[in-house]
Amino acid sequence: MKAKSLLSKFFSKGFTLIELLIVIAILGILAAGILVAINPVQKINQAKDANAKSDIGQIATALQAYFTVNSAYPPDLDTLVTPSNELKVLPSTTTYTYTRAGDNLNASVRYTLFVPVGANTLWCWRSSTGTAVAATTCPAP
Repeated sequence: MKAKSLLSKFFSKGFTLIELLIVIAILGILAAGILVAINPVQKINQAKDANAKSDIGQIATALQAYFTVNSAYPPDLDTLVTPSNELKVLPSTTTYTYTRAGDNLNASVRYTLFVPVGANTLWCWRSSTGTAVAATTCPAP
């Protein structure tokens, strides 16, 4: 009888509760470490910023085309879609701030970055320079 119980105990299959809890704890610690290293929220915000920078580039190209034809910048960004058809649709995933000078000969478009570039919190395109750059302020044109 004793030999049979010793053999069954020796050959028993499965894991104890303590062993399972230790493995689960180790996996949890590893998963937490990976999430901290990857930081998915920052990656998502960087992707949003990249999309907005691309959108500003398209808006800037449309503004320059509009200016070439009309010798003035439009009163608002919606004018780039209708009636001028410089853009098929205005990017609507993000809020852009458009400003034009009183003489209609200069304009700027800005966007607030989710992930600042150093101390620079804005992505700014200005017609006077013709470039888009990260900046702390986007002066009126």
